[in-house]
Order: sequence, then structure tokens, then C-alpha cells
Amino acid sequence: MFKQALIVGSLMFSGVSLAHNVLVFPEFFNVNNPKAVAIDATATHGLFRIEKPVSADAISVYGPDGKSVRDIGTVIKGLTRTSFELPITEEGTYKVVYGSGEAGYMTSYTIGARDTNKRLRGVNKTQAQSQVPADAKNVQTIRMARTSVAFITNKLPTDTVFKPAGKGLELVPITHPADYINGEEIALKVVMDGKPLKGAEIKFEAEASQYRASEEPTVITTDDKGEASITLEEAGRYIATVSFNGQSTDPEADMDMFSVFYPFEVIYE
Repeated sequence: MFKQALIVGSLMFSGVSLAHNVLVFPEFFNVNNPKAVAIDATATHGLFRIEKPVSADAISVYGPDGKSVRDIGTVIKGLTRTSFELPITEEGTYKVVYGSGEAGYMTSYTIGARDTNKRLRGVNKTQAQSQVPADAKNVQTIRMARTSVAFITNKLPTDTVFKPAGKGLELVPITHPADYINGEEIALKVVMDGKPLKGAEIKFEAEASQYRASEEPTVITTDDKGEASITLEEAGRYIATVSFNGQSTDPEADMDMFSVFYPFEVIYE
């Protein structure tokens, strides 16, 4: 039985601890013919905090036509964030992603009288056969990825960039992000390797919640179609998070660990 859960892992991937959340933060989500939109990418222990820069190589942008945007502006890696100003040259909806399109592997095992923990990054099950000692115990290979996705709409909303890639865990808008309005339903879909994921929990946290002592996140669960909806009464910025932790369908892994972080804006009306 697969287990879907909102989790914070303790593994390492692409130089960023899986204890960190990874986020892409556009300055604006809805614009009207600007020259550019400033975007920050960061790894953070919180959700609306800037703490640690990330690799520029893991940032991808897709234009309203769904094609990769080669010129995303000058990328600057600072002490706490990786930043760039994305030129906006077309009307429609852009997609900004932090995270590789391909999942990574890590094999772990214990060895010796003290059961010392060892980890081999980037090593799948086939590769592990020649790299893990014969007397190793508790050998396990995990396929993993943590990504963040955000959408920027210039004037006319389009939906080409919503098409799932069919790899790993994806959070797909059904309601267009440019139409997120307080008091109105917002629908989303979760897919795993291109297939609807039933029973996945999507957690919503408001930016304002970090200043409140007891506000709990709102959690919704996907149906047989991998779909779920929520109505947010307060306008402002939010982050939706969905994770998958369960048995892998990949023959090169025993377990999957995936998380997607989705910042968005709800407009007051």
C-alpha cells in the first residue's frame, strides 16, 4: 500500500538538504506588460523566508508557448538567495521551476558492529551492486526530488504550461492561477509519473500565518481523479505543498520521496 504524506525528509539531494523547503518567489504573479519580473529562489527551513541560495542550473522557465526560455536574464547567486529578473516578452502565462526534471538516487546502508550509517549519493540499485560492501545491511535505494513551481501571467491567461511532464510528482492547476480570488473555489490536480494520485494531501499555508501563534495549515485530499479544491477567504500570498513518500515504481529504487512547493497569490475582490 502506498503511503502519501506531507513529510520533511532528512536526506541530501543536489547539495540542498531535504530538511529544507525549496521555493521560487516571483515579485508579481499577475502583470501588465512589464519589462521584467524579479524572481528569488531559495532553500529555507520556513516558508516565507529567504535563507540559502540554490544552484542556478536547476532553474527553468517556460514561456506561454510551453517552450523553454533561454534568456532568463542575469542570474546572481547571493548569500541567501539566487535572483534574476525574467524578461517578459509575450502575453500569456509563464512557468518558473526550481528543481531538476529528473529525480536523483541515493543508496543507504548500515555496516559494522555498530551499524554505522553510510550513504551513496547518485547511486541507483544497479550501481549499488558494485559499490555496496557484501556485508552491508539495511540496503535501500531512494528516488527523490524536491521542486518548486510558480506561474506568472502577463495580461492574457493561457494554459499551455500546465501540461504535466509525466515524470515524478506534479501539482497541476485546474483553476487558472490568474483567477485565484478570495471566497472562490480553487481546484488543483496531483499526478505521479503522469497518473492521477488519489489520497494525496495538499497543505496550504498563508504568508500571514507566520505572524500568528496558533493558525494551523489547511489540508485537502485528492479524489480518484487526483483532484481537490479549496476556498480561501483571505486574499494574500500562499504556498501549497504536496509530498509523496512510498514504494517506488522505478526498478532502480525501493522508495520514492518527492515534494512540490507551489507559491501563489489570491486576489481580493
